[in-house]
Amino acid sequence: MKRIKIAKEGPELSNICYRVWRIADRSEDQTPQAIRKKIDLCLEHGVTTFDHADIYGDYSCETLFGNVLAESPQLRSQMEIVTKAGIKLISEKHPEHQVKYYDTSRKHLQNSVEKSLKNLRTDYLDLFLIHRPDPFMDVEETSETLNNLVKSGKVKHIGVSN
Repeated sequence: MKRIKIAKEGPELSNICYRVWRIADRSEDQTPQAIRKKIDLCLEHGVTTFDHADIYGDYSCETLFGNVLAESPQLRSQMEIVTKAGIKLISEKHPEHQVKYYDTSRKHLQNSVEKSLKNLRTDYLDLFLIHRPDPFMDVEETSETLNNLVKSGKVKHIGVSN
């Protein structure tokens, strides 16, 4: 599998990535065994980059994937984990969200990284992205927050998804 460097100082990722957002669609696909089979198949074919977002699967996909990493922590060193944040969906899991909206505030991004690290059962994210640009964001606050996440070691690289 070809690998690409997405920016001069950016991470090197597999040319194809596995987008994890659908692993919660069917209950039979949500077992650690089923997810492990998908991960193993990807790794066997050189697909080492796994694309997540906190909202995928109604906020459940990161946890499902993280359960596999908890059972097989050696897998983490064989992959790059990308995740995104900045969208708040209406969900029973988050009753405080009354409408779907973007949130790229310091507090939301910091909390999102902490939650993603916990859910994915990892100490760092290879790439953390703002899911979409937020027309109301404070650019200086958002960039400072992202840079501080890198300085903390919780995030290796940062960017914007869309």
